[in-house]
Amino acid sequence: MLKKILRIATRKSPLALLQSNFIKKNLLYFYPHLIITLIPIVTRGDLILHKSLSNIGGKGSFTKELELALLDNRADIAVHSMKDIPNTIPSELCLSSISKRGNPLDAFVSNCYQSIDQLPKQAIIGTSSLRRKAQLIRYRPDLIIQPLRGNIDTRLKKLDEGKYTAIILATEGLNRLGLKNRINQIIPAEYCLPPCGQGTIGVEYRLNDHNISLLLKKIKDKNTEYITMAERSFCKKMNSGCHIPVASYAILKKNKLWLRGLVCSPNGKIFLSGERIGKPNFGEKMGYELASELLNKGALKILKNIFF
Repeated sequence: MLKKILRIATRKSPLALLQSNFIKKNLLYFYPHLIITLIPIVTRGDLILHKSLSNIGGKGSFTKELELALLDNRADIAVHSMKDIPNTIPSELCLSSISKRGNPLDAFVSNCYQSIDQLPKQAIIGTSSLRRKAQLIRYRPDLIIQPLRGNIDTRLKKLDEGKYTAIILATEGLNRLGLKNRINQIIPAEYCLPPCGQGTIGVEYRLNDHNISLLLKKIKDKNTEYITMAERSFCKKMNSGCHIPVASYAILKKNKLWLRGLVCSPNGKIFLSGERIGKPNFGEKMGYELASELLNKGALKILKNIFF
């Protein structure tokens, strides 16, 4: 018997709790002897909603408090949406992709229009993602992009109150919450490339905790690991976060990994993209190589203009 009690650190949002319970259910299927408890934690990103993520610490605003619970041994694993996890995590921790990936694409949600193409000029779109904003402006320069934060229910409520013509959300988040009926259009990657890890559940645990590593092996998905490794290596080499529009998206088909990546200026005017196709187990190398290619083609200049 590997372990009797397992403590899961999770955010308190409905989606986070749902994902943590999903992991709990899967673990109990293989290890019915386990006693699994959820430890809900409020993160900085949950508390500060009047500022953009780039102004309050980026992606780490949703993960830091959960990671501290691991480091202080108040929890055994932490469950995240993979897209919320920074490119670099504490050296004492380890990260795994868990279960098969859901839909990684973005969703267009509106009460009046069925697609981005149907939107009238000067339509107000709600999103706080610079990645989405830059790509939408590039595709439809006439649109007005305004910030929108909060959990999914909060964002939908603001749409229903008429504060936005449409909003952009993660497709899989809506699917998991039983809100598939709110999706008007799943936005093709050619219009809006998703961020690394979207649609994937990530689990962090202490690097030296071999019991936890053995427990998680049963619920890991090898193909999802290949995909997320490629996407995250691209973003890590690009040193991307919430300050710059960067996207990476990998697909695994017929034992081939197709990785696409892009970087653009916040106004969408400077746009660089590329792709790699190779063996799945070379995904990490592909990600680094693709990022290096774009950096050499001018991405480094975009980064310097934003950070300096």
